Amino acid sequence: MFFLSLGSNLGNRAQYLQHALFLLHREVGKVVKVSPLYESPAWGFSSEPFYNICAELHTDLPLEALLPRLHAIEARLGRVRTSQPSEGYKARTLDIDILYYDDKVVQTDTLCIPHPQLALRRFVLQPLADIALNFIDPAKGQTISQLLEVCPDTAALTLVKQDFALPVNKGTIPYRYITIEGNIGAGKTSLATRLAEDFSGQLLLEEFATNPFLEDFYKQPQRYALATELSFLKDRYKQLQHTLTLNEHPLLVADYAFSKSLIFAQETLPNKEYTLYEELFYLLFERMIKPDLYIYLHQHTDTLLKNIQKRGRSFETPISKTYLERIEQSYLSFLQHNPSLNTLFIDVSYMDFVNNQDDYQFITALITK
Repeated sequence: MFFLSLGSNLGNRAQYLQHALFLLHREVGKVVKVSPLYESPAWGFSSEPFYNICAELHTDLPLEALLPRLHAIEARLGRVRTSQPSEGYKARTLDIDILYYDDKVVQTDTLCIPHPQLALRRFVLQPLADIALNFIDPAKGQTISQLLEVCPDTAALTLVKQDFALPVNKGTIPYRYITIEGNIGAGKTSLATRLAEDFSGQLLLEEFATNPFLEDFYKQPQRYALATELSFLKDRYKQLQHTLTLNEHPLLVADYAFSKSLIFAQETLPNKEYTLYEELFYLLFERMIKPDLYIYLHQHTDTLLKNIQKRGRSFETPISKTYLERIEQSYLSFLQHNPSLNTLFIDVSYMDFVNNQDDYQFITALITK
């Protein structure tokens, strides 16, 4: 039995911690308890606030084999460790500290257990108390509860999520209709295709190639914007309505949502044309069957451009970084203003779910939990 403290203050902090728990459970030991999720100020340096949790794990690994595996998980999720202690603390995607390993007291050049700063850090003691209130510190002879009472750290902790569950792949998807959305080149079709194959679902792909105005739009966007968006609106409505009405499969996975029409129209149309388009959109939208789960894939803009270039569609060549950034903001604004959607935001900017099985299984664990 051992206890870990996990923290993140870069990127999608909660997802990094979830992904770390997933990898720990697969590669290090059984995760038996996870604390609530807290937010706290950076400790020992000036930076963005951290998300913090503590976890209890059971493992057969000896202590000397534990630290290299933890460092490997940190590196896998983007942590860059410095070899110069003089550089001090830095912002990081993931930080994993061993707090206790059974009742051992260990001090070597690379490892000190119990963690030497534990009693001074409220962001460690509070989540640890949530899962091991009466555990006795083998060095101090005090319980976690007692250490928390006398902790000199006065930094305020904010409870973010009471139930921060471990994502475990249960093998079934509890939804009938899933939409995969994201920016151009985010991997929507790749993920939708694999989910449909692996979970015996019907795959619905957007028939974008049939839009007769798309190539002209990329060359002369102002002239062909309205015709392009109306053509997309018509095709998406017809395809979705036809498929959803006749669908008898237990699972339908689509690589686009009808709401995509509004997002791109908002970006491409001038105000007067957009106002007219919006009215038409909502007349159709009210009749649509909404997805049970709306998955949004976030990807770095530079990677999007590489993916677009890799697939070699000539009409996508004019797409710029600025254009993709505006589309991203439109998506985020839409999701913010539609909280009724059951949305799962997945940051895939550090993943390769096409070629890396662990990344793909982590995504399916988020969906099937």
